Amino acid sequence: MAAPEKKPCHVVLVPFPAHGHVAPHMQLARLLHARGIHVTLVHTELHYRRLVQANNGTVATTVNIPGFGVEVIPDGLSLEAPPQTLAAHLEALEQNCFEPFRELLRALEDPDDVPRLSCVIADAPMSFASLAARDVGVPDVQFFTASACGLMGHLQFEELIKRGLVPLKGSSYKTDGTFDATLDWVPGMKGMRLKDMPTFCHTTDADNALLRIHVRQMHVVATSKAIILNTFHDYEKDVVDALAALLPRIYTVGPLSSIMAASLTAAPTSNGGDFSGLTDTAPTSLLQEDTGCIKWLDGKEARSVVYVSYGSHAAMSSEKIKEFASGLESCGYPYLWVLRPDMAADVEVGKNGLVVPWCAQEAVLAHPAVGLFVTHCGWNSILETVMAGVPVLGWPMMSEQTTNCRQVSMSWKIGTELPQEARGHEIAALVREMMVGKKGLEARETTLKWKRLAEDATKEGGSSYGNLGSFVEDVLHEGF
Repeated sequence: MAAPEKKPCHVVLVPFPAHGHVAPHMQLARLLHARGIHVTLVHTELHYRRLVQANNGTVATTVNIPGFGVEVIPDGLSLEAPPQTLAAHLEALEQNCFEPFRELLRALEDPDDVPRLSCVIADAPMSFASLAARDVGVPDVQFFTASACGLMGHLQFEELIKRGLVPLKGSSYKTDGTFDATLDWVPGMKGMRLKDMPTFCHTTDADNALLRIHVRQMHVVATSKAIILNTFHDYEKDVVDALAALLPRIYTVGPLSSIMAASLTAAPTSNGGDFSGLTDTAPTSLLQEDTGCIKWLDGKEARSVVYVSYGSHAAMSSEKIKEFASGLESCGYPYLWVLRPDMAADVEVGKNGLVVPWCAQEAVLAHPAVGLFVTHCGWNSILETVMAGVPVLGWPMMSEQTTNCRQVSMSWKIGTELPQEARGHEIAALVREMMVGKKGLEARETTLKWKRLAEDATKEGGSSYGNLGSFVEDVLHEGF
């Protein structure tokens, strides 16, 4: 008997409007499209206008691939006066986007030329997308673009409140031992302290907006049909296994960039994967990449360069930037430092340094001259440094970066943490230790081990590759 014909499938993806979220959504969208799924990527209006502005007005609402569409929904936000805080941005999205997105789904439910909707894949911060999908009867899936340990951290906010640990008491919690209290009850994560939990719970205000919003988001996550994680099972096994007992079915499909890289060189496969059009998609970055830093790296010795980047959104004071400048110049190694235009400070760059506003990070980390990554520990950066085999000196700033940084040293053992108040001479000493000291050499060997395991997970026959295929099959056949 012939196998039943697979029905056409249409998936709508809704990323949070930030580069670190849009990029993995685009990777997932491209991979799903390559496996025969019609994909619609939804931007909010403010982010789309910023993309247009950053790309000289060349961004279109469609891409040049059949079966891949882009839609824009109004968010009530102004390019001239955008939200000044994350809480204000999240609250505006919740208030303004539900109705427009629901109307878009209704329009897509009865299309003339595309398959009917199979599911909505919503970024966890975009709760309105899940709620709108449920309202019109379309299954919703969560794509948590950060780490599994970050998700577990966010899920603990209610428990922290129940145990009386949050909100924090008084103003001395960072020095009176409160912040260093071990949370030995967090599933799958040993040695976590209160200070290592995602920073949105680090508040003394019982009605803190970000705390309230994230608790609500986790309720939506827990009641979705499935969870997609951009990680690989071996890397976060204990946490993923613990999450499986708390949440709907979980698909670990990362690092997505590694599946992308393998797929771009592969021939069309028997499971329907045709990757010939993967590179012809819309831009995701609001920042222009420097094109000269790779040539600069070409002139450096192997593993001699310190690469420094704090990601696409993190901020720091000019005083701290000057401390980093002092430490980098005195560490004795050449350094490539990404300082975004909005972080520009009056710092002196020594003869050993190159400062750029932005760069192609994956290409930089993969360059043989790079020997250490000083990072904010954003999840995309952690995955990219693992895939490059480069150890980490972590300096987290916000969200689950604190959780990732703790795992860097305690679980994954790919690096160590740079103290928040480190002065220039301390930064220089830790850089030297991580470049040539015992701790750094051990971290490099461990990172290379994880690199091999990630490559195994994302090639055909690997766990992440198989989980991506299972997700596609579940969308096509079971319909959740």
